[in-house]
Amino acid sequence: MKLHASQTRQKGAVAIEFAALFVLFFSLLFGIVAYSLPILLEISFRHISTQAGREVLRVDPAAANYPALLSRQVTNAINNSWLPAGWRTGNCPAPDSGHTWQPLPSHEGNPVFGHYAEDDDERLLHVCLQRVYNPQGPESSRAIIPHIELAGISIPTLPKNEQGDVVLKGENITRL
Repeated sequence: MKLHASQTRQKGAVAIEFAALFVLFFSLLFGIVAYSLPILLEISFRHISTQAGREVLRVDPAAANYPALLSRQVTNAINNSWLPAGWRTGNCPAPDSGHTWQPLPSHEGNPVFGHYAEDDDERLLHVCLQRVYNPQGPESSRAIIPHIELAGISIPTLPKNEQGDVVLKGENITRL
């Protein structure tokens, strides 16, 4: 069977349209996944830090080693969460709220997951989880989904801190 020249050209046009639409749909799908994962991590960090803030309400405030007990309760709540060990990083800066914040003591070699402030009339606990989420770098701070560059646009483009790192953070301040 002979194909006419117009039918041959038509098949070429279909292939070009398919290639263009494939790139478009792949970019859309990749963008949805690449942006939703950091958002999911931030929401999870915030949820886990809030849950850890609730867990510390079980600690007796009259105990002599109250900050150490707070740290143990916070660390246990974070370690019992669904997060893999490599994603459970703390060492966040203290919040800028006018209180005198002291870092919680480290518990069993885990990072410091927050700060404690005690004034005359109130006690506050700051619980924070963060993870560096850069396109390159060591395994512990690399993005889970790799960045892709299409037509000079990097996907995903996430906000950076003063040091030039993308940091995903979830934090909570609890009044004790």
